[in-house]
Amino acid sequence: MNGNKTSCNSGRRNSFTQVKETTKTQISFAKDEIRVAEAMIDIIFPAVTFPSNRIYTTMGEQKIREMVAYHHELLLKTKVGGLFPANKDAFKAVVDKTADFFVEALGGETIFRELHGEPRLRHRHFKIPIDENDREIWLGMYKKTIKEIDFPQQHIEEFWNWIEPLSIRMINRRTNMDNITRHHWVDVKKDFLRG
Repeated sequence: MNGNKTSCNSGRRNSFTQVKETTKTQISFAKDEIRVAEAMIDIIFPAVTFPSNRIYTTMGEQKIREMVAYHHELLLKTKVGGLFPANKDAFKAVVDKTADFFVEALGGETIFRELHGEPRLRHRHFKIPIDENDREIWLGMYKKTIKEIDFPQQHIEEFWNWIEPLSIRMINRRTNMDNITRHHWVDVKKDFLRG
């Protein structure tokens, strides 16, 4: 492999272009020589810091479940809403499963793993195409949810520092090879100020 052509070694970010160029110059089918398409990396996932159990202790399981349900109701009103089942019972099952994950992740019992196994977000969502724009909507609706449900002010930063990098792990389809837009706490905290 030509070391100066890979995006990791050269610093290039547009691996789709790289493969397109490789296709033109190196890949032609039904020839005797070996042909190579350069490797691509679509996402480098940031570390995810799970919150302490302070959010769970403050909110309790029921309020966490209500938060997840509220978020999903907001999502239904967006283009992401089409990714959910139209059947009310099936939609409720999706919300309940997501709530199980949130309850466990925020410090509750190990209900998600006991009922559903390891989270593996990207793998679990793979049948449902989720791209960078869908992630932006999902995260934006969490910002709206946090403000509208009166989320405990003292725990918003800890929650956001978990949910923001976590949201990247749901992306399973790329529309471009630009870096994923990050929404670090320092950049969004003003959006949560009250008064």
